[in-house]
Amino acid sequence: MVIAGSGGAGLLAAARAAAAGLSTVVLERSESLGGTTAVSGGMLWIPDSSVMRRAGLPDSAEDALRYLEPVVEGTVGRERLEHYVRTAPEMLDWLEEHTGARFFPIDRPDYHSDWPGAVDVGRCVDNEPFETAPFPGLLERLRRGPQFPPLTYDERHRSRFTGPDESLLAQRREQGVLTVGAALAAALVAACDALGVEFVTGARATTLVFSQGKVSGVRCEDGRTFAARAVVLANGGFEWDPASGAFLGDTPVVPVSPPVNTGDGLRMALSAGAALERMNQAWWVPALRGVPEEYDGAPLTRHLVGERCLPGSIMVDRHARRFVNEAVNYHDITRVLFNFDADGHRPAHLPVWLVFDEKFRTSYNVGPASPRDPAPSWLTSAATPALLAEALGLDPAELTKTVDRFSAHARAGSDPDFHRGETSHDRYYGDPRVPGNPCLGELVTPPFHAVEVVPGALGTKGGPVTSTSGEVLTASGEAVPGLYACGNVSAGVFGPGYPGSGGTLGPALTAGYAVGGALAEALSQAPL
Repeated sequence: MVIAGSGGAGLLAAARAAAAGLSTVVLERSESLGGTTAVSGGMLWIPDSSVMRRAGLPDSAEDALRYLEPVVEGTVGRERLEHYVRTAPEMLDWLEEHTGARFFPIDRPDYHSDWPGAVDVGRCVDNEPFETAPFPGLLERLRRGPQFPPLTYDERHRSRFTGPDESLLAQRREQGVLTVGAALAAALVAACDALGVEFVTGARATTLVFSQGKVSGVRCEDGRTFAARAVVLANGGFEWDPASGAFLGDTPVVPVSPPVNTGDGLRMALSAGAALERMNQAWWVPALRGVPEEYDGAPLTRHLVGERCLPGSIMVDRHARRFVNEAVNYHDITRVLFNFDADGHRPAHLPVWLVFDEKFRTSYNVGPASPRDPAPSWLTSAATPALLAEALGLDPAELTKTVDRFSAHARAGSDPDFHRGETSHDRYYGDPRVPGNPCLGELVTPPFHAVEVVPGALGTKGGPVTSTSGEVLTASGEAVPGLYACGNVSAGVFGPGYPGSGGTLGPALTAGYAVGGALAEALSQAPL
């Protein structure tokens, strides 16, 4: 079998198929393995898992389903959700048994922590650090992201105000220890190596090969052809493809992922007659505009997570007003950015800015800017909210009023306008050193600063419709013989929703696990 793409979904499909004795080749268009998984936070959203039970944390499939049903907004069948809740914990057990990946639960609340069935601790699992030293050459083969130091997500979160242990960082860098998504990708690549999976880098799969009515291989951009009894599309979404990006709508969306997700798998699936679903949806994130960074020769865009939740910042729209609870999860807050003003026939809120004062800037990181450094040039700064508004093209009186109102409420410890900081999810990224509400703080210390916030996407979540086994389906519901898909290349199981941190990788790896198992069963029974 041939798998196009070396992200977590493709790697797990390869490992499980190879463990069953299937000859497996993984094609990767870039020179580095790991895909978007390797530059991600690496967490998995897995309910009712053995990892939770080891830690003495209660959960149940019934509670997970009760929680997921409103998350998917009625767009996903119950049987599909049941399959995920049943299979995801099984996938996690397989990973720990057959690879070097190890996981532990963290106290990251579900994104809708006040909903029935939600939990505050345990469904989000983090990766234990992975040592690459026992695997010569592995470190050099892997993609790594510049935004994550070699700390687990939990370590990074707990040290965000005190600073990391520099000696630990130096030791891990010297020893080639990887964390978060890079650790997960490394464990999967090492497992694939041990199982005899062949990796071919610099091989951009672009065309399906058909024989006698079934998919029988892939052709690469450079003309190389790989024959196969089955092909698995696991080569990411289409957020970097300007043509396919039109599916996401007319509001520009900034990709927050490696620049290799250009819709190759989508076009290949379409050539096979695949039905499509959720093409207007993505794993949305608010992103910072104007930060001059690059990755792989393309702009590196930082998404805005903790800064929105910390005391002393607000988000304002083109009316110079707050318009949302800034501490709500990053997926849903971005959906608000797409709202449309019917009377004005224009976006209801865009352009949008994160606004904060000098106390905030010198207390917390803002994107890549450290509080110990001078204010970066990509911030707009002014001595007063009114002058800041003039620099941004906003109404000075309105921004002054907005800042004063929020500051007064912050001093009182409440947010009657949008209820920021009232749920455990909101408070996760707050500052626990602040008495009362850890998400609220006044904006009074000049100068005042702003940076533009735009809609971004960690990846797209639309694509070919698949069965629970990963078979690509046509509009009539029939499987395309020999073609499978998993990960962001295919339509996601959570519909328009996002249940919690790890809600991207959890389904991706679960789908890869299901594909690998289905191929092992199907191809072991089929004649060569």
